[in-house]
Amino acid sequence: MLVALGAAAIVLGAGPAGPVLGRTPAPVPPADTLTVVGLGDSVPAATTCDCASYVELVGRRLDQLTGRSWAVHNDAHDGWTTADVEADLASPTTREHLAAADLVVVEVGANDFDLDRVDDRGCFPAATSQCYADTLTSLTAGLTRIVAGIRTTARRPDLRIALLGYWNVTLDGQVGQQLGDDFVAGSDALTREVDRTVEQVATTVGAVYVDAYTPFKGGSGAKDPTAHLLDDGDHLNASGHTLMADTVVSDLERAGAVGQWVRHTSSGVATPVRGGSPPP
Repeated sequence: MLVALGAAAIVLGAGPAGPVLGRTPAPVPPADTLTVVGLGDSVPAATTCDCASYVELVGRRLDQLTGRSWAVHNDAHDGWTTADVEADLASPTTREHLAAADLVVVEVGANDFDLDRVDDRGCFPAATSQCYADTLTSLTAGLTRIVAGIRTTARRPDLRIALLGYWNVTLDGQVGQQLGDDFVAGSDALTREVDRTVEQVATTVGAVYVDAYTPFKGGSGAKDPTAHLLDDGDHLNASGHTLMADTVVSDLERAGAVGQWVRHTSSGVATPVRGGSPPP
């Protein structure tokens, strides 16, 4: 597997060379090495965690499940909003990565909101509050344009795009609980509205929606995600990235995406999945 962060690449396994930076994207024929690209904010970027991002872990899992090598390009950045990701689609490096992408994983939107207002009772309930209405509308439009931009640039015939929600758009676990009941209730309600918006966009544009809420919080929201968070209560630790990667891959499997990437022999029989677990 090949992992690339920006322009730097580390070869982790055998496979054809990745795309050459600086060239205008051109049609890319199917190849034995497939490519996953990560876009979004600090959650997929994972710069605050001394661990592999879930984007990289998804590549490792797909190595195992498809019997093919996956190149990973993580173009997510701390603090980015939906507008930042949309603007980055014009970057030569990101365009080069997207041109070869078989899977693009997008998690963005939390930084679009004024999170200082989540405990403001004047903004309750989030579902009908004017505090967030314009931003939720902008999030819908921005994600829709991002998906359209990805499809315009990508050249792989079986491209899949996954749009991820959040377990919380701000602080959670014990750190969030220390900020009081209004903060817990307000942040949870806003997160549910953001996730509902992301899911609606995914359904409309034909992307795969990845529910990041239920694995971390449970269906009712009562589950404490502290064990999967860094001490800041805001970002995933290694355990959290593993759980997120497992969730992404599971939702891709349910959507039928993983099966289309499995290597087949000339007789049409799928190559057996490589044994063992992904490296830590």
